[in-house]
Amino acid sequence: MTTALRPRILVVDDDLGLLEALLQALELMGYEALGECVPLQGLARIRSWDPDAAIFDLKMPGMDGMELLRRALQAQPELPALILTAHGTIETAVQAVREGAYGFLEKPFDLTKIELTLQKALDHRGQRRRYRLLAETTGRKGEFEGIVGESAAIHKMLEAVSAVAQTDSTVLITGESGTGKELVARAVHASGGRQAKPFVTVDCASIPDTLLESELFGHVKGSFTGAHRERAGYFEAADDGTVFLDEIGEIPQVLQKKLLRILQEKTFTRVGETRQRSTEARIVAATNRNLEQEVKGGGFREDLFYRLKVIEIPVPPLRERSEDVPLLVRHYIERLNRKLNRKVRGITAEAMKILQHYPWPGNVRELVHLLEQVMTFHNPRDLDVSHLPLHLHTETVSSLPLGTYADLKEELLDEAGFEYFQKLMIYYHGNVSRVAEHAGLNRRHLHRLFQKLDFDPSLYRRT
Repeated sequence: MTTALRPRILVVDDDLGLLEALLQALELMGYEALGECVPLQGLARIRSWDPDAAIFDLKMPGMDGMELLRRALQAQPELPALILTAHGTIETAVQAVREGAYGFLEKPFDLTKIELTLQKALDHRGQRRRYRLLAETTGRKGEFEGIVGESAAIHKMLEAVSAVAQTDSTVLITGESGTGKELVARAVHASGGRQAKPFVTVDCASIPDTLLESELFGHVKGSFTGAHRERAGYFEAADDGTVFLDEIGEIPQVLQKKLLRILQEKTFTRVGETRQRSTEARIVAATNRNLEQEVKGGGFREDLFYRLKVIEIPVPPLRERSEDVPLLVRHYIERLNRKLNRKVRGITAEAMKILQHYPWPGNVRELVHLLEQVMTFHNPRDLDVSHLPLHLHTETVSSLPLGTYADLKEELLDEAGFEYFQKLMIYYHGNVSRVAEHAGLNRRHLHRLFQKLDFDPSLYRRT
């Protein structure tokens, strides 16, 4: 990657208005963004500016996004490129993925989806370069980089990491979304004998089923439409390092059998090829699902489950280690100060107490996103209660409010209505559609009520 403090994102789109809006959004996300309206100039920027990722519009005069993609990958083969497309050209965008694009984004674009996709694309770039930067970082800063906590639950987890790191056993990391399962996987890799080898992450939930087999095992030229060149998969890229299969429960059953073969025999075949290839890569998998229940329900192979669960490392949810919240808050305030160019000193005792008592359904990821949101829109010397979203001030509901909105007494609508929707928004994590369904209202009526009650639903959305 470049030596810039912020990742560089190049955007090429002939629509000047859309280009400027996207560049502004990328800057707010913390990226260094540069735009070009002319594809040839965008191609020149790839060579001279060395972006970390790129976004290309599919339909442009002179040179369309597909041709720009081909030429960009010739100039910089490791560049993760996203294709920006209208709904009617999704099939073409899927073709672009087969030709080397990292993914595609639909217009009108969703900023949250763009941010999440870019984060994954930048991780993918690191995978393609075999995580050289990670190896250097873990060598300088220790084996458990990024895992913050002094609670008994964290100490127990790290003891398990240390115990399995020196073995070649398959590891299954379990825990809720946002707990940091990938950090644990990296710790297993970095503290063992493979630390100088590649660490390759495969997000099984984000890769379409039709592409997952090719991504994992590779393919030969002509094996399917769009396979214009031979390509190695993640297991070959990992060599004798570690393959981290994130969200393993999402793998379709047709591929579960092939994965079982790797675990049993250490062999696989590329798509469209009969030749058997061998791998010495270690498999570390993670899931937020109850795979035992999936096995009982027929959604996951029993033999694969027990092959994966040679050693299980549970990652505790944040609500079970609230004593670590102050350490996490201080750690991420320091990191976000650098990322956002802020100078926040710390947090008041009253605000910290609220953070420690909140149950954090989204775990550490939710905490980090909340801190980033607060520090982006406020730049105080110390974070205070006034800077925190309102839903953090409220005790978690233990049960849903009964009945629809129409069941509330008319004379108490304003007073009881605010509390009613507050409980629903907390329970449904800010999902307005689910709240409307529970309340027996359509979304338009619900938004009118929110305005009447001066109720801001954005405060309750899980970030």
